[in-house]
Amino acid sequence: MKTCRLWYVLVAVAVVLVGNQAQAASPREEIVRAYFLIKMSNNNYSGHRDAALRELEVVGRELGLDMRSGGQNRQPQVQSDSQMSEAFEILRVARDKLDRRDREHEAGHLEKALHEVDLALRKK
Repeated sequence: MKTCRLWYVLVAVAVVLVGNQAQAASPREEIVRAYFLIKMSNNNYSGHRDAALRELEVVGRELGLDMRSGGQNRQPQVQSDSQMSEAFEILRVARDKLDRRDREHEAGHLEKALHEVDLALRKK
């Protein structure tokens, strides 16, 4: 009987945890996350990383996002490339999920940032 109760408690905890993780981040939060992924990469990718960061900083300023530095991070190149790829996908999805007003206002900068990240990944 105790095992059965424990099982129900564990299932309830799992449901709560999965439910909390299932909440999708807003497009604005995803843009900030992508910004930090790009910022933490340790390669400049022939200047494309910095160009993407500048575009995202403009987007952040215009949308009122907190884009303050999270510090420096040294990591293997493979991890850096993986972060850049993840940031590209996050930005692509966030761009599509932004509400119409934000998308129209910041589309140019987001497109430039996506283009720079794509170029960076090709230069690796």
